[in-house]
Amino acid sequence: MNWNKQKEEKLISICQELIKIPSFSGEEGNLVKKIEEILKQYNFNDFFVDKYGSIIGKIKGTGIGKKILFDAHIDTVPISNPSVWKYNPFGGEIHDGKLYGRGTTDMKASLGAMILAASLYKESTNSKFNGEILIAGVVHEECFEGIAAREISSNFAPDFVVIGEASELNLKIGQRGRAEIVVETYGIPAHSANPEKGINSVYTMASLIQRIKNLKCNTHAILGKGILELTDIKSSPYPGASVVPDYCRATYDRRLLVSENKEDVIEPIQQIINEMSKEDTNFKARVSYAKGTEKCYTSSIIEGERFFPAWLYEREDEFVKIALN
Repeated sequence: MNWNKQKEEKLISICQELIKIPSFSGEEGNLVKKIEEILKQYNFNDFFVDKYGSIIGKIKGTGIGKKILFDAHIDTVPISNPSVWKYNPFGGEIHDGKLYGRGTTDMKASLGAMILAASLYKESTNSKFNGEILIAGVVHEECFEGIAAREISSNFAPDFVVIGEASELNLKIGQRGRAEIVVETYGIPAHSANPEKGINSVYTMASLIQRIKNLKCNTHAILGKGILELTDIKSSPYPGASVVPDYCRATYDRRLLVSENKEDVIEPIQQIINEMSKEDTNFKARVSYAKGTEKCYTSSIIEGERFFPAWLYEREDEFVKIALN
């Protein structure tokens, strides 16, 4: 068997091992144990597990130099109904030359490639290079992007970071950000047999949603369109048999551009609320950013406001010049 074929089979094997272990956000512990085994198998000098449960493998050169961090999150979104999958979501099966399973693209295959590439580089150079190579398996990215990754950056202070999100093998120099916006409306409860005695918060929300729908987001030449999309809505009490709901909450997914900050993004919705409050003294609403609290498998708590800014490197920046060369 030629060397390239051996490398390919090693990579496939690593990826299959990672795919076969479920790792929903907050439940990555078993996968981290497997990654520890793989890092040892592929002769990493050391590895660390931080307070949130992210695992960082290190390969150290014999000379002093820069640190480069290869970043891949290891959590995945849940699976609501495995029976509707054509192939086992945790099987790591290969069909027609493609590897199937939850998290294959996003982003266990990237992590596998990073681990193997770093190990092969160490082997081919006999560790005679300057600096350090760090491989990070990051937790809680799907539901709380950025916070666990910032913990790693704080602890290891890398000079360069390569993120392994799928990009069709193209070098990406930017990413839209994301915010989770919460809109709340308030009414007055009443029996549904006498609705005129109350104020239905869902009707209030419906009117507000129609106005928000007419808002236009900005467009960026590289990052594309900003997006504001309604993703869920819920009234209270729920279930509300025979009760006019006095509270309604809607959540919006807002994709951000580099020119936008917290105040810019939320202000247009606040203006609509102000206008509707002037038109109707019974109208009561509030807009804010969602605040989340998630428990890691290590029992540490990740918490914060769900506003994750966009970023973009200009092509003439030093980092991009180095990467392109």
